[in-house]
Amino acid sequence: MRMVIDPRCGRRTKHDYAEMLTYLVIGYLVGRFSLRRCLKWCVRHLEWLRQFTKLENGIASVSTISRLLSAVDEEMFCLAFIEWMTGILSEKGMHIAIDGKALRGGTERVKDAKVPYILNAIDTITGLVIAQLPIAEKGNEMTAIPQLLELLNMKESVVTIDAIGTTRPIIEVIEKQGGHFLLTVKKSNPLTYQELKDTFETLEKEEQREKEDKRYRPPNQEVLQTYERYDKKGKNRGRIEHRTMNVCKNTQSITMAENIPCIKTIGWLRQVRIPIERDSEGNDITPDEKTFLEKGTKRKPKITVGDELTDDVHLVGIISDIDIGAEETLKWKRAHWKIENSLHHVLDDTFREDRSSARKSKNNLALIRKFAFNILKIACIHDDAGKGIQEMSDWFADDINLIAKYVFNDIHRIR
Repeated sequence: MRMVIDPRCGRRTKHDYAEMLTYLVIGYLVGRFSLRRCLKWCVRHLEWLRQFTKLENGIASVSTISRLLSAVDEEMFCLAFIEWMTGILSEKGMHIAIDGKALRGGTERVKDAKVPYILNAIDTITGLVIAQLPIAEKGNEMTAIPQLLELLNMKESVVTIDAIGTTRPIIEVIEKQGGHFLLTVKKSNPLTYQELKDTFETLEKEEQREKEDKRYRPPNQEVLQTYERYDKKGKNRGRIEHRTMNVCKNTQSITMAENIPCIKTIGWLRQVRIPIERDSEGNDITPDEKTFLEKGTKRKPKITVGDELTDDVHLVGIISDIDIGAEETLKWKRAHWKIENSLHHVLDDTFREDRSSARKSKNNLALIRKFAFNILKIACIHDDAGKGIQEMSDWFADDINLIAKYVFNDIHRIR
C-alpha cells in the first residue's frame, strides 16, 4: 500500500493512509462488505491489530475513509495492485481472460446516466485477478482493452477476450507485448462471421460426403486435411449441453487473415443447450439433440439461434495465432468464462459489489474488494482447496490468525 501516494495534505492528517487501506481490506476479508460494518469490526479488534501496525489514533471514521478512497490516484492504485500480484504470480505463460463488469450501484442519479464499467483480467488457472482498469466515462471497452494490455507482462501468455476485443489494434498490442490470442467472432463482425460460418459448413459437408463415398475427392482436399472436429456432451445448470468445436489451420478463406497474417487457426463453435425435462413420475424425458432442433420441447417450444449467450443454439467463430487443435480450443474457450462465473458472480453475490452505492470512490473500492478476493483465493490454494470464497471468508472471521498469516506476512509465490 506504500506504493500509493498519500493524496492528503500532511499537516491535516490524523490517520496513516496505508494503515487505513490495509484494515479496509481486512474488513472485507472477514465478510464486512460495507464501510460502516468494516470499520466497526476493526474498532472491536483494535488492540489485536496494534500487534502489527501502530494505529496511533485508532480507526478512522467512515467519512474519512470515504474521502481517502475518493482522492487516491486510481491509476497508481491499479499499478500497485499489479505489482503486488507480480510478486505472487508469474505472468509468464498464463491464460489471461479479460472482460468488462458493470458497477450498477455506482451509477450517477441523473437522467440517462451511463452505468460505469470496469475491465478485469484474471489468470484462469488460479482464478486470481491480475489487473483492473476503469473505463473512462466517455470511453468504451475497445479503447480501454489496449490500455489494460499494455500494463501486463504477457510474454508467452494466451489472451482471450469476447467479440468486442476482436480488432486489429488489440491484436497488435497483444503481439507487441509478446502474447498470443484466442478471440471470438460474432455477428458484430459480419464479414468474418459469415466467412467462418460458410467455411465450416462446407468442410463439414465435404468430410461427411468423403466418409460416405470413398471415391469422392473434395475440390479443396488441401484445406480438408487441416480440418478437425471435437464433440463434447455434458450436464450444466439443469440442462444438457452439446458442444461441437471445428478448427482449420488453413485460413485462406478468411479476409481478416489476409490483413492479419499472424492468424494460424480459425474455428467455429456450435453449442446446443437442452433444458432437462421430466414427466409427472420424475422420469427423464429430455430429447436428444436432433429431436430438440426439429421439434423443441414444452419448456422451449421456440428455439433461439445466434451468438448471444442466452441463445439455445449458440454459434460463434474463433481466430487465433496459435497452432491449436479442436479439443484444446474448446478448453480455452470454456476457461475464458471463469472470469464471469468465478469472479464477477462472486463480486456481486458475495461482496455485494452491484449494490454498492459508492460513486466517487467506486473504482478504488472495487480494487479493495479484489485485494480481499485474491487473499481469500490464495488462502484456498494454500490451506484448503475445497473451500469456496464465502466459506473462506467465514474462516478468516473465526480465526484472526489467518489475517496475520496472509496480510501481515509475505505470501508465498504460487508459481
